Amino acid sequence: MLHASTIKIPITSRSPRKVITEICEVSMEAGYLWDAPKMMDAILQRESMHSTALDNGVALLHPRRPLPMILSESFLAMGRTYQGIPFGGSRGVLTDVFFLIASVDDPSHLRTLARLSRIINDSTVIQGIRAANHAEDVLELIEEREDQL
Repeated sequence: MLHASTIKIPITSRSPRKVITEICEVSMEAGYLWDAPKMMDAILQRESMHSTALDNGVALLHPRRPLPMILSESFLAMGRTYQGIPFGGSRGVLTDVFFLIASVDDPSHLRTLARLSRIINDSTVIQGIRAANHAEDVLELIEEREDQL
């Protein structure tokens, strides 16, 4: 579900709202998202309920409910900043890796969230993502980890 065209390294934004905007714009440019403003609003509403930032510096951005009417298909997008930003994590850890989960229905959303959570729980994968300079490097890391699951 993750494609080179939906990965951005680096994300240059320095605020949560702008990071979300940048990831949605990348997804729209890649042709997977048709209405970036609607997705941004849905993600911001979800973030206002409870941050999706994890203690390992990764945020799993997603709307509260799938938005199939603005997607060409389910997809993942990813972005990484060179410096972490405050994203509302429970322990004040700065966030520098952002995944956008865009699903067409609840079951696929839950499967994707569970699988991605297992992948990013591997500190080697996260370190590799932080060291990667190209989308292809990130894809290779994730594919290798997926093959192990």
